[in-house]
Amino acid sequence: MKKNFDSILDDLAQYADTILAHYRDPFHGTPLFADGCDRDSGEPIRWRNQSGQDWVVSNLASQQNLFRFFSGLSALTGDQTYEQAAQAAIQWHFDHADSSGLIHWGGHCFIDLQTLSVVGPENKNRVHELKHHCPFYELMYRTDPSATRRLIKAIWNTHVHDWEQMGMTRHGDYGLSFEDATFWQKPKTPGLQPLREMAGLSFVNIGNDLIYSAGMLYCLDGDRDALSWGEFLMQQYVNSRHPETGLGCYQYNQPRKTGEPPQDESDPQYTFSFWGDRAQRQFGPEYGDVAREAWVLFKVDDQALNGPEGIYGDCALAQTQLARLLGDAGQPLLEWTTQGLDAWAHYAYDGATHEIKPIFADGKDLTGQRLPRYGYYGPAGTPLTRRALPDHVFLAYVVNWAVSRSDTLWPVVCQMATNIGLGDWSTEEPAVNLATDNDQSLMLFAALEMYRVTGKDAFLSLAETIGINLHRRSFHDGLFLKSPAHRYCRFDDVEPLALLSLLAAKAGRLHDVPEYRSQGGYIHGDMTLPDGQVKNTMDVKTIYPTLRA
Repeated sequence: MKKNFDSILDDLAQYADTILAHYRDPFHGTPLFADGCDRDSGEPIRWRNQSGQDWVVSNLASQQNLFRFFSGLSALTGDQTYEQAAQAAIQWHFDHADSSGLIHWGGHCFIDLQTLSVVGPENKNRVHELKHHCPFYELMYRTDPSATRRLIKAIWNTHVHDWEQMGMTRHGDYGLSFEDATFWQKPKTPGLQPLREMAGLSFVNIGNDLIYSAGMLYCLDGDRDALSWGEFLMQQYVNSRHPETGLGCYQYNQPRKTGEPPQDESDPQYTFSFWGDRAQRQFGPEYGDVAREAWVLFKVDDQALNGPEGIYGDCALAQTQLARLLGDAGQPLLEWTTQGLDAWAHYAYDGATHEIKPIFADGKDLTGQRLPRYGYYGPAGTPLTRRALPDHVFLAYVVNWAVSRSDTLWPVVCQMATNIGLGDWSTEEPAVNLATDNDQSLMLFAALEMYRVTGKDAFLSLAETIGINLHRRSFHDGLFLKSPAHRYCRFDDVEPLALLSLLAAKAGRLHDVPEYRSQGGYIHGDMTLPDGQVKNTMDVKTIYPTLRA
């Protein structure tokens, strides 16, 4: 087995060297990286726009896990080339930020390496958007503290459009000015009404990145005012949880109705939020007051970024990890997050089947019921079904237990682990399953987390088993891929970071590798497909899942 792990480190270094040698800007010699590559042709990833023009994609928001891997590889090998390359790319973006200090990155905005132009899908208009990205602010701060401070303020400035009511937007404009020195010196409005009507959509996947950035600014720079605003924003979500169950919420406001909706369901604007709360429109007659966008805890599109996994997976993980970094200052954040996970496990998780139930925030099981009419959540007649618990939700529960040591969460974590096939964790000496065929990065992170906090060698042995499976599944032709059959390599995928974390744990140096925070970035908008069809899609849905011919 030792030989296997020695070869894994060699493979990780080879992979990093390949990216450095071939996928830094080949057109102009800048330090920018492509987002990925075509395994067969060796070409960098391209996005074809509505006009049929190809953009060579370089999106800093989709390279944060790559940079965590580079930083960890430098720490373990002593070769600073990797981290320095990441810092050079970060500094380029700081040097080319907009007038407010905002980077050109995110879900709808990136750099075309061929021209170094700021581009983005036409229907999204190159706006700023981060959803569950959790950037590598630690490396940004080491690169340029002043620019990092300003970037975080610029992110808040472009997404919070009404500080008095905490009105937010998921799409931020570039070029908005602000006063740096007094930025956080704004009065907070006490006692804001939960689920108040106001313009904008306070989606938790945007709020999560704002809370995370404010907390990180405190961790890195001691900015207590930033942390205070992060806590105040988190309170808006907590205060809007269902008063009886403690479940939710996806957003803390109801969208204000500004007109009457189109009568024609085929009208593209039929499901827009301008016409009021979309859940109330679609479900209100049957389900009453609980049918609010804030309290919808199911999703019909399995690949959508919304849904309960956003609250209890991505958000819970980032908030727990942030709380751990904050120490005593993070206790409110930790308690809120733990309470939410406890409530959702009680109402939504079926331990007998390892499935999550579709529910509203009142906790009633909606399994088998059908959407009563067409709307934002899908076509009429679509059944509400249970789905297997996603890996990132399990990881969130593991990490939260590791930090909170919640007595109520521990049996839930053990039940989940057993259902996943990772063994019986409930005994004093855990009976981990070393025969598991699990090969998923997030399961490796979960095993390493258990080893980190318990010190029990069984969990390291489990991590070794998963790591060997993962390496066998993902490393092909010198690249890390979803499987041997996949065509494209996404540099922000976390297999390299997971394997590097395993090697660090075996060497007693787990703290030297940056912690995993999120599954990475994406690009979303209209794309021209190979058959000429224009489709609103995402790179992680359409490009990277492609199999070889």
